[in-house]
Amino acid sequence: MSLSVLLVDDDPVLRRKLAEWATEAGFEVRTAQDGVEALAMVRAQPPDLLVTDVHMPRMQGPRLIELVRQMPIMEDAPVLVITADAARETKINLLQSGADDFVLKPVDGDEFVARLQAHARRCNITSELDIVRQERDSALDQLKQRTDELERLTFGLITALEQTNSFNDEDTGNHIRRVAEFAALLAREVGCSDSWSEALRRYAGLHDVGKVGIPDSILKKPGKLTAEEFEEMKSHTLIGADLLRTANLPQMAINIPLCHHERWDGTGYPSGLSGNRIPLEARIVAVVDVYDALRSRRCYKPPFDHEKTTGILRESAGCHFDPELVERFLALRDKIEEIEARFRDEAAVSASEPVEKVWA
Repeated sequence: MSLSVLLVDDDPVLRRKLAEWATEAGFEVRTAQDGVEALAMVRAQPPDLLVTDVHMPRMQGPRLIELVRQMPIMEDAPVLVITADAARETKINLLQSGADDFVLKPVDGDEFVARLQAHARRCNITSELDIVRQERDSALDQLKQRTDELERLTFGLITALEQTNSFNDEDTGNHIRRVAEFAALLAREVGCSDSWSEALRRYAGLHDVGKVGIPDSILKKPGKLTAEEFEEMKSHTLIGADLLRTANLPQMAINIPLCHHERWDGTGYPSGLSGNRIPLEARIVAVVDVYDALRSRRCYKPPFDHEKTTGILRESAGCHFDPELVERFLALRDKIEEIEARFRDEAAVSASEPVEKVWA
């Protein structure tokens, strides 16, 4: 497709000659005899290139260029000026008004066509870039749609897994919700980014999803587990990690069920990791999970008050838990109580059994 040129000159002889040269070079040509006529033509049908004289009746070339440049569609269109004035000041003034190039009078036809063609190449490159940008934007829109769809599917999967976990351990009530909120709260408190903290909130509720593979006779046993039962209970970390790995969830999500029973001193399971070798997301969940378990009713224990829970956590800091995380979390009492109020359990049960059951 050929590019369009609007030629503006009050000299009819030169105007016809410029039009002849441009037509022979393959351009679609329109002409105007002054700036007023040209401005109306640009508004009606913007050209790809504008060629204008400087001195014309009714509207001078520089004023025409200024008005044309105010049109968004003409902001980047090449503008050539036909002038007999080769003075440096004239050229500077024209450039400041929005001109791109000059052709001196008397006009050399070959030079004129060469300059038109050079600017036509620029127009083609700009047009191609626009197409590339449009294709890029379209691809980004499609990617965003697919990402949003994947995000919805991921949320749906997480919700389904959380519900499965809740069904399998009905005494927990809103435990998984509180753990998720506590985890995000603590992550932000220790300086994690909002996006990382939000991801942790999203996945923290899956910490015990592997318990779907543990028999009810063990999972809901009201008394203390035997050594053999406890070994089988410990396998819920591996089951949960495998389940989330199969679901193609991120490594953060996998690390939470896999490592949240590792201990700061290296005596935890399943891998005996210690200190900072335990992923931060798992260390955070370990603290808030046990805090909420202690504060909640279970078939083997009544809820503990905040003071008793705080004492147990502090006694276990440095051996079971990351000591800094314990202190940073317990310092957030007001915010912890707000979350507890929002996700309060209503069910009540009874008897007291050893606290160690909470660690399972």
